[in-house]
Amino acid sequence: MTGIALPTIVTDGEETLMNPVAVDLIRTRRRMLAAHWARDLAATPTRGQIWQDGERIERQIQAGMDALAEAAAAGQVEPFVEFAGRFSGEAFALETPLEEVIRALLEVKPVVLGFLSSNLPASDQDPETIHFLNRLISAGIIEAIQRYERQRSRRGLALQGHLDELRERARRQITVDSPTGLFNETHFATAVQHEMIRSRRFKRTFAVALVMVDQEEEIVNALGGEAAKSMTVHLANILTRETRLVDLRAALGSGRFGLILPETSLEGAFALAERIRESVERTLFVPPGHPYPLTQTVSIGLACYPQDAETDQELLERAEEALARARTGQNTTVAASSARNF
Repeated sequence: MTGIALPTIVTDGEETLMNPVAVDLIRTRRRMLAAHWARDLAATPTRGQIWQDGERIERQIQAGMDALAEAAAAGQVEPFVEFAGRFSGEAFALETPLEEVIRALLEVKPVVLGFLSSNLPASDQDPETIHFLNRLISAGIIEAIQRYERQRSRRGLALQGHLDELRERARRQITVDSPTGLFNETHFATAVQHEMIRSRRFKRTFAVALVMVDQEEEIVNALGGEAAKSMTVHLANILTRETRLVDLRAALGSGRFGLILPETSLEGAFALAERIRESVERTLFVPPGHPYPLTQTVSIGLACYPQDAETDQELLERAEEALARARTGQNTTVAASSARNF
């Protein structure tokens, strides 16, 4: 608000009344006063969009002068304060600088005083009128500033929320498998690496499980791609239901899933894997457009840090080897540290 000389702010709450003759003049000649105000505003430098719409600004100026007349008649600043808040809000919405709103409100005083001085005898031009106008304009400017700042704050919060939403959407596109809502293969590999670093630092154990649908290719050939997608979502729901919140679940494509099980021993991982395998086996799946429910099975390979591997890459390789052994028998869980089933 540089370059604008604000009036002395009057906030004493005193109920100052204008000269009744002056009040009557303002009330009866408010349309002419609005025209004078509009003329003076047109002569000031502006750049906000609100001034580009003649009908809009004419309506605002008339409303402002009507509010001034009402305030003068009641000896209260509230009607003009309410107008100043609305005017500021509309100006903000139209990207009009706050300085221009304040400059417009400041123009009220010289317009009114100039009019009164030419229409009242010198004896009726009392200081109470000036004091009232100072109160009126001060209160209006304060409300305009506060309304403008509130709207700017709300817009900032809305913009931040929008940016956060866009960032989250972008993050999900990069890390999440859209059909299932689970993490994708790229994120899974990174998450295994991070869990390895954490577990090594704090001397913790964790397990990785690879889950694969038995006879996935045959299902696709028999029922089609849409049925395969529906089955993937079906299995993802089972994995989500059977695992903990701290466990990470990922869809790896082609009927494969990955699990990261923090703070989990080999025995604990095996018990969870068996629970998942049994849940899949007993939960019926109805493919889209298929008249009958089907049963499905999965094979699971497990590997555990630190007994099976010292690096994340080795751990995934051991889990792959265990999964390959499990798939030879199907509907089986195999751990990397054992050549046999648990």
